[in-house]
Amino acid sequence: MFFSSDEVSLPALEEFLKSGTEIAAVVTGPDRKAGRGMRLRPPAPKVFAREHAIEVLQPEKLKKNPELRERLASFKADVFVVVSYGRIIPPSIFNIPPRRTVNLHFSLLPALRGASPLRWAILKGMKRTGATVFLIDRGLDTGPILSQMEFHLREEENHGQAMERMARETAPFLVETVASWVEGKITPRPQRGKPSYAPKVEKSAAALSLKEDATVLERKIRAFNPDLKPWIPFRGGRLILLRARAVEGEGKPGEILEKTGEGPVVAAGRGALVLEEVQMPGKKPVSGASFMHGARLKEGDFLL
Repeated sequence: MFFSSDEVSLPALEEFLKSGTEIAAVVTGPDRKAGRGMRLRPPAPKVFAREHAIEVLQPEKLKKNPELRERLASFKADVFVVVSYGRIIPPSIFNIPPRRTVNLHFSLLPALRGASPLRWAILKGMKRTGATVFLIDRGLDTGPILSQMEFHLREEENHGQAMERMARETAPFLVETVASWVEGKITPRPQRGKPSYAPKVEKSAAALSLKEDATVLERKIRAFNPDLKPWIPFRGGRLILLRARAVEGEGKPGEILEKTGEGPVVAAGRGALVLEEVQMPGKKPVSGASFMHGARLKEGDFLL
């Protein structure tokens, strides 16, 4: 039984099928309205399941739902597997199968417990993070560990790119861990060390200020792309920052210090940013150099 509401789980689903594992059903969230037309769109795991003739369940609620519990128990699955489901699973459900419920979390627990571990790893400037397969309990990502693997972050990757690569690289690791757990080859071990947390980052955090340190801004731009679309105010609207690099520089925040082939060098609260790729709302992404030319900006001007 596989629980997920996010496309990040698709490599794992594919890996389970490739290994010959029987997926009794996919449990996912309800269809949601999305896009300009606000049409109902199914979660990616539902689409995958339908394409592979796997039964789909889309419960509105998990707690105090005896019908759902009975339905899940009827599949007689050995284990439940959770990857980016986005909802708290109660004991009445996670204790159903004989080998309980395992979760793939994208950090080396107990570091970065919570909804956005990879985003916070980038925000913190971490060079190394990882993934943990653990048994779900009543706490927030507090259950005993079955297995862990390291994952190295690349400075040029934004959150979406790193997440896509991490999903691919962790899929075989998850499948192997689940198989070993079901076969009784793993002894769970408690989490050790001081925990840290990675709460959900709200859309309001995407509003950036050039008064911040350039290194902090570079990390935010990587961590918030592509979904949160980090931006700064520009000519009464927004300038979305897709790629930027922190460099040395000194000036008033927002001042264009230099014009380069990569894009304008803009002063921050400390240091400066090279704006390598930007986007105006409703327009296509352009290089920083093309933006500077089109906006008729020159050295000494301010991005306001």
